[in-house]
Amino acid sequence: MLMILLVGIVSATFIPVLVDAHETAISTQCKSNLHQIAVLCQHYAVNEGFFPWGSVDPGKHEASYWGNEAKQLLYPRENPARHGVEHWSEYSTFCWDFIRRVGQNGWSSGEMLKGMKAESVFGCPKCRMEASDNWDGNHITGYNYNVCYLGYVENDAGKRKYPTAWNAVKHPSLVVVFGDGGYAGGPNKFMRAPLQDKQYDKSSSSLRMAGTQAFRHGRGRARHCNMAFADGHVEEFHQPYKAGGKPGWVDEKTHSAFISSGNGIYGPRGFGEVDNDEPRP
Repeated sequence: MLMILLVGIVSATFIPVLVDAHETAISTQCKSNLHQIAVLCQHYAVNEGFFPWGSVDPGKHEASYWGNEAKQLLYPRENPARHGVEHWSEYSTFCWDFIRRVGQNGWSSGEMLKGMKAESVFGCPKCRMEASDNWDGNHITGYNYNVCYLGYVENDAGKRKYPTAWNAVKHPSLVVVFGDGGYAGGPNKFMRAPLQDKQYDKSSSSLRMAGTQAFRHGRGRARHCNMAFADGHVEEFHQPYKAGGKPGWVDEKTHSAFISSGNGIYGPRGFGEVDNDEPRP
């Protein structure tokens, strides 16, 4: 009886410690992944002059970036030949992380990731352990990309019609670029801000609520999501916010929410603009 009691005491003491240590290790690996893809994105944006696309509509994209009937190319980087095809319609999907040709089984690494094995950094370890599909059967990633201020999703309503120029971001250390993505339906690819910003993002509330972050790391008060900034550094965020700015979860079951009460950390602060966001802690 004494032995059973001792085993019970030891288990009650050390199992939570082991669980917390395991959670810390997973979060540390996640932060390393986010740092690496943020640095890759920075290199891409510096070399190209613009951040990567969030996604394009392959069937319409080519016609959108040619000028008059003489086929004057308005954006040389949109020449389909630069992307390995004669016409954009040869792609069925073209997103910031993965692309797929018509008739292709599976996925290929996106332009930002050429020459490296995407699975090594594009999957949050916690997300992979849960075996969640991210989007359209792509189960590899657990991260989303700031499309409301940086990447842009083609056909989104709004004044911007193109990804943001690198030189438009005056303070890269103040703008989130990638993070643990998640909402009620699981992981997601496209990060939104909690407040509708008429200058940069006229997306509907439903789109914003489907572009939240997953606070999937840690337990209890230690629960957090990891976010990478445009300069490459990574931070933990512990306080969730609802759409509109009030504290709380967008979806409590999946612990998904926004990381800020306003849009500032998603873009305006980095552009040197005044925002209605509260000061960062």
